[in-house]
Formats: sequence, C-alpha cells, structure tokens
Amino acid sequence: MPRGRRANIGRRTRHASQQQVYSQNLSEERQNIIRENARLRQRVSTRRSLASYNRLAFQYDPTANYSDDENLDIGPMTTICRYCNALKFKRETAGLCCASGKVKLDPLLTPPQPLKPLFDGSDPDSSHFLQHILEYNNCFRMTSFGANIIREGGFMPTCKIQGQIYHLHGSMVPTPDEPHQFLQIYFISSMVDQLNVRCNILGTQQLKRRIIEQLQAFFHANNAVVNMFKTALERMPSDTHKFVIRADCTPTGEHVRRFNAPTVNDVAAIIVGDTTKSRDIVIQRRSNIMHRVNETHRLYDALQCPIIYWQGQDGYDITLKMVDPITGTIFTH
Repeated sequence: MPRGRRANIGRRTRHASQQQVYSQNLSEERQNIIRENARLRQRVSTRRSLASYNRLAFQYDPTANYSDDENLDIGPMTTICRYCNALKFKRETAGLCCASGKVKLDPLLTPPQPLKPLFDGSDPDSSHFLQHILEYNNCFRMTSFGANIIREGGFMPTCKIQGQIYHLHGSMVPTPDEPHQFLQIYFISSMVDQLNVRCNILGTQQLKRRIIEQLQAFFHANNAVVNMFKTALERMPSDTHKFVIRADCTPTGEHVRRFNAPTVNDVAAIIVGDTTKSRDIVIQRRSNIMHRVNETHRLYDALQCPIIYWQGQDGYDITLKMVDPITGTIFTH
C-alpha cells in the first residue's frame, strides 16, 4: 500500500525560506528606511481625499512624499491639441489651451537677422544659443520672476515653488546708489555701459558678448514695447508722473489682434494720481516699489519673454473675442 502524502499545512516552500533569509539579512538601517517610506505613503493616501486636492498647491506639505500618489503623477506632455498644436499633459482638459479652437492668436512671425540664424542653425553659435536661450532671455526680460519658494536643506538641498507664479516690475530709473535691473537696463544712456551690465548679470558667465550685443541692438530697433517705454521716459516731466499701459487698448486703426509699433498716445497715458484699473500696468519714473503685473494683461508674456515676443506683440487678453472653429465667424456673446 503506497505511503500517504504529508499534509501541506505549515510546510515551508523554497520561496518562503528564501524570503525569510532575505529579510533577516536586511540591515536595520534599510528596514528603518522602508518603514519610514511606508509611513509617508500612508500619510499621503489617508489625507488625500477627493476634496483635499482642491487648492493643493497652496497647502504644500514638505514632509509628504507626493511622488507616491498616483493621482499627482501627471506624466509627460504627449497630447497635442488638434486646433492649436499645443503640447499638453494626458489628463488636461481638451479645451484648456484654446477652448477647442475658439481662441485664436496671431502666429509668431519668423524673426529677421540676427535672431533668425540663431534659431535655424545657420549661425555658428546657434547650438550654443539654443542651449542657453533661457539665460540670454534673462538678460533682456523687463519683469522679474516671482513665486513663493520653499528651500529645503539636507543631503541634497531642493527648491520648490508653492502656489502661483507671477511677474513683478519696478520703475524706469533706479533709486540713487541702486543698480539697474530688468526694464531699467534699457534706459542706460551708453549702449556700451548697457552691454556691460547685461554681460555681468548673475548666471551669464557662459554667454557670449557678441550675441548679447547683437540682441541688444535688435530689441532697441524692433521691440515696440521697448520703444514705447523710451518715448514715455522722455515725456515724463517728473518722478511723480506715472506711465500707464492700458490692459485693453490697441493702436488706433490697427487690427484688434495686431500690435504694430504703437505710440504712447495710442495705448498708454502719462498721468498724475490713481485713476487706473486693476489690470493696467502702472510704471513710475523713479521708485523702489515693485508692482505685480496682472497675468491677464496682453503684455504679460512679452515683458518676460522678449526673445519669443521679439516685436513686443500682445498675447492673450480676456477681452479677446472667440471665433467659431469651423466657420471662423466671431461670437457676439
């Protein structure tokens, strides 16, 4: 009679034995790390109800491991809008970029010399320029970058941005004993001194003086906003006057979406007093106070990204009329 098989209850499999040996060999330090990560994941999962995602950026917790929360993993920008070709994240709303074709902006024009060769590769320094385009742009932007920045120390210090990003602008002329910054650099009388200031901006050590000099002359000749500021500064009789760029004005006789070399009288005013709207850009001749640029102002991007908006053309504005993506007719309501 064949011998009966042993019951499998309590029997150790080879895999189970290996797992036990592996666990025993783990150092105490590594086990502590695993336990700590588990606690962080538990903190995120237990606190992240559907309601808690509302305004989450304004309630940033530096102790939470957000990377372990699959609901916060937005992935790469692989979705292309079929109306405006904007790159978007997978979970972004379909009409977030252009309202599904209802918002149409004028295409960016191909720039002339010397900017075009730097973009298309025909300039010998094109590769260098494209690699450092952000630093070159920082030499000429007219507003500063603002945000609530959280700095964390430790073995690998990190810098994280909490909440909304915004842009700030100052006066046209710095106060005594203060250096020229951002917009103020454009008003340095000597072009050589202006170039020296741009070349000495922090973080531009790897940039080439020849490119900065060419771009400086290019913007003075082609950027409508720069020339509008220069004209306004000449007309300001005193430091008490203010230069106001209206949020919803365009040059007289021009198309509603065109911004071709405006004059001060077309789109702006020099005033004394506070008769301005919240969305207007108000700039004084001399002041040590920084003012925030409204993100819905049509020049919001042009002031920050002059290399892209090299003409100083206007961008999106909340007064922009929507159009039918099929017929092209403008919606009246």
